[in-house]
Amino acid sequence: MKATGAATATAAIGAGEAAAGGDDSYAGIDSLLRSLSLEQKVGQMTQVAIGTFDPESASIPDSFGVDTLGEYFSKLGVGSILSGGAAPPSFDAQTVVEGINDLQTYNLDHADHGIPFLYGVDATHGNVLLEGATSLPQRLNMGSTRDPELVEHAERHTSAATASMGAHWTFAPTTDLQRDPRWGRFFEGISEDPKLEGDVSRARARALEADDRMTACVKHFGAYSIPNNGNDRAPASTSMRDLRTNLFPPYQEALKAEPGTVMVNSGAVNGKPAHASHWLLTEILRERYGFEGMIVSDWDDLNRLLTNHDYAPDFRTATKESINAGVDMYMIGNGGSAPGPVKFIDTVVSLVEDGEIPEERIDEAVRRILELKVDLGLFEAPTVDESRIGGVLGGAQDASEKLAKESMVLLENDDGTLPLSGDEDVLLTGPGVDGNGNNTRPLMQHGGWSLGWQGPSAGGPFPRQTLLVDELASRVGDLTHVPTYYDNSTWWAGQGDGQNQQSDENGDFDLTDQQEADVRSAAPDADAVVVVLGEGCHNEGFGDRDELVLDESQQRLVDIIDEKTDDDTPVVGVMLAGSPRGSAATFEKLDALLFAGEPGSDGGVAIAETLVGEYNPSGKLAFSWPRNPGTPVGTTPVQYNRYPPTSTGATDNSPLYEFGHGLSYTDFEYSNLSVTPSAVKDPGKAETVTVSVDVTNTGDRHGEHIVEAFNTQSYGSVLQPLRRLVGYERVSLDAGESTTVEIEADLAALEVVPGDIPALDAKLVEAGDYELSVGGLSTTLTIKGAGSVTSDGPLVSLYDRNDDGRITGSDFKDLLGKLWTDDDHGKGKKKGHGKRRGRRD
Repeated sequence: MKATGAATATAAIGAGEAAAGGDDSYAGIDSLLRSLSLEQKVGQMTQVAIGTFDPESASIPDSFGVDTLGEYFSKLGVGSILSGGAAPPSFDAQTVVEGINDLQTYNLDHADHGIPFLYGVDATHGNVLLEGATSLPQRLNMGSTRDPELVEHAERHTSAATASMGAHWTFAPTTDLQRDPRWGRFFEGISEDPKLEGDVSRARARALEADDRMTACVKHFGAYSIPNNGNDRAPASTSMRDLRTNLFPPYQEALKAEPGTVMVNSGAVNGKPAHASHWLLTEILRERYGFEGMIVSDWDDLNRLLTNHDYAPDFRTATKESINAGVDMYMIGNGGSAPGPVKFIDTVVSLVEDGEIPEERIDEAVRRILELKVDLGLFEAPTVDESRIGGVLGGAQDASEKLAKESMVLLENDDGTLPLSGDEDVLLTGPGVDGNGNNTRPLMQHGGWSLGWQGPSAGGPFPRQTLLVDELASRVGDLTHVPTYYDNSTWWAGQGDGQNQQSDENGDFDLTDQQEADVRSAAPDADAVVVVLGEGCHNEGFGDRDELVLDESQQRLVDIIDEKTDDDTPVVGVMLAGSPRGSAATFEKLDALLFAGEPGSDGGVAIAETLVGEYNPSGKLAFSWPRNPGTPVGTTPVQYNRYPPTSTGATDNSPLYEFGHGLSYTDFEYSNLSVTPSAVKDPGKAETVTVSVDVTNTGDRHGEHIVEAFNTQSYGSVLQPLRRLVGYERVSLDAGESTTVEIEADLAALEVVPGDIPALDAKLVEAGDYELSVGGLSTTLTIKGAGSVTSDGPLVSLYDRNDDGRITGSDFKDLLGKLWTDDDHGKGKKKGHGKRRGRRD
């Protein structure tokens, strides 16, 4: 049976039909499903992390119940494996692709059922798992570009490069609204604005699905990014109105790209862990949003219902609630005392046998997993062409470089300090070396999820990269480089270990006596000083912080440079960080400040060209920069679209740099603002209006510019945000050139949840006058009648089939018809399910 397992499974699916696609592409799944034992079905719902490609390896946690990696397949028949934390068993591309092919072959030869496994990885901003791979700018950089089309183009490379290494699944895009900068995963968010977050997430999901052998994973559904205390995986308390108006819409938008999978929020929402929420995973994600793919847990999160949330009394209860809530696959980590795959499989089997989980629910989950494997062509071609990776790895340089450049945000530029002329003798200093002499600035350039969970190791290997010191040296008269101390090797031991604490949550920074002496010596003779500031690479709870101030050693470095340079010497700050770090007290000692974020492989070129004016910066902040980084209580978060009032007078709660802030080396002026049509009878039928404005480059050099249209004044039955983005466009103009820019303004951005505190009514654009603004200009859009753009009906009940807010006979008739259809097709599938992903039509 083992020797013929692969052929048996392939025959059951129907390889020819699967290859042809169409309505028959899932033919044979029911037959295969019936042939599996209950244990084998639950094995398909199991995903385990791997740290080796050797099937006979004994590096398996004691709690996992098996002795070797090969026994994952031969004894347990697991449905999926993963390399978590952007760290496969090897960073060498050829080793990885050959190793995965060998494991797949071993699986097909030794598993009783002969079903190919899914291999999932964290290719979160490029294929950031292999040495020499292209590391795209981090997600907060992508938001600064306001360029979803470019992001999609770049992420298509991620799809191809990740599939070429033998993976089938990337745990991206992260679609969590970027709101609280204390959160260690802030750099993974696109924006604090739901429209921008949704636009870019939809583009990313579509791109990551581009390769036929790759599927995306929209995560973390939902409301993961607003923990009460800013700490990762902490519970969130929010309102139904905020969930439906701001937090859910980006996921809903990303789901339009038909991703194959969704990952669940590791936290809890309003007291209910997301993994145990039937309302969240079934009633909202599946019934309301129509998601038909596979739902996967986050890392060890069934067990975290015990260890993190103290919610379930035991693993059995946690497993029962999660599977019944809608989790189809359990992602199991690779260490500690957490229950391993054997305990998970045994627990689910026992729950089914005891009637606590219906076997129909198991069949439903396994069917989705098998359908995904058919979609990806794994039954037809389980392994990957090992020669393909060599022609893909490290590619998309043009797209990566353009994305990095467009993400540069010029925050300050007093008296035209920048650009530099290129003739200067420049002192470059700031974090960039550890005690062993390793170059550590690339860590800040790439950030987390880059050849490692917390970023690369100081000594490498690294993704493909261009470095600031090299690129700037080739563009100025002379460069003196004095890197200061930064070490991230203690990020793990530094948590809770008083003997080994880092000086900062995101790295161990210092300014040694020798480094200080070198800076003091070089600064007076420099024509300009460029000082790198920011934070080290980090991830998840290890990046959580209570304050957003720069490390003390960096503040002292700026003070020394300020002391040792005269007023005629420009001092330029370059911020490499995944969050808004630093305060006005530090920034006022700089003449210019460029926020480079974490720009990835081509960050060196992007920063250097911006500093010397070869590139004119055009990026705009996609988040609001807090004014009081040392005192976050009461002043963070400060998202731009919050409700008034923003302050009671005791504290200045305005941002230091607001959403949309970003300077240029030229000037742009607006005129002749209008909106067409100026009045809309039914927003649900119109969906968009066109905002037109004339834009003129009044400066003396070419520049790109992002034109943003906001709703800046409106009234309705509930509080309205101070501002909300309704649309944006990029424009490129030579000096003196003018053009008319037309922005398709999304009326869905004006939707609110009307009604009283429970916020159960249908989302609507309410009737009234809406002020639309571009820059200092404004015009009025009149909505004559209320209407829904997103058709997100009331939350009265899911038995209200037509979303009219009432339960009538027609609702029951429709429901009975659906039940009949489910029974006819078997196991709860909708008609047309075979075209779910639209991949092979």
